[in-house]
Amino acid sequence: MSLLTIIQNVCAEIDLDPPTAVMSSADPQIMQLRILSTRAGRDLMRAHDWSALMVRRQFEATGAAPEPAEPPGDWDRFAANARIWNVSRLSALNGPVEPQAWQRHTILNATPVPQIWRMAAGRLDIYPNVAGETIEYAYVSGFWVAVNGGATTAANWVGDTDTALFPEELLELSLIWRWKRAKGLDYGEELASFERSKEAAIGADRAAGPVDLSLPARGQALENYWPGTITVTP
Repeated sequence: MSLLTIIQNVCAEIDLDPPTAVMSSADPQIMQLRILSTRAGRDLMRAHDWSALMVRRQFEATGAAPEPAEPPGDWDRFAANARIWNVSRLSALNGPVEPQAWQRHTILNATPVPQIWRMAAGRLDIYPNVAGETIEYAYVSGFWVAVNGGATTAANWVGDTDTALFPEELLELSLIWRWKRAKGLDYGEELASFERSKEAAIGADRAAGPVDLSLPARGQALENYWPGTITVTP
């Protein structure tokens, strides 16, 4: 699929003439669909930590406060339950810390172990920040569009051959109910269909292994296991 085929499929569903181009179209209906598809894509990007949007970021600390180039331009948010790691020290940083805790450590010139972090004016701030150490974290990219279906990504549609990095069927379903809402039509059924499909796609995208309740987790002992030796004296 591509932006063009998404709009063509939606037009067929809502009884509009399918376009031969989207980005260059001057048709008000197609322009509206393009705008709505961008909103739908952004909302879907924020609805779940899609595996296709997950990025593992590793950089060498500069010692500056905050780091001038972290996070990168495509950063939207940190992954859920993700930790920031100091790879050089093999330890996870504590954070994000509250302003009062940050102020207390910096005023007292403390050396917290492990290090602490916060976001300051959209930049990653680490304390104490030691130049040369390797820091790593995972984040969700806000660039959900694959330009021409290739490796280059963007935050918005660039051309008709662009594709989305999450299930494009969801874009079509989202676009249909958004268009109906914009026209003042009943869209309850279409919205419910979209929500069901979205939850199914999110469930399929989550990285979760099978759980066997009859066995302990790999590498773990049974809860009632005791590693000692019991000696019975008659």
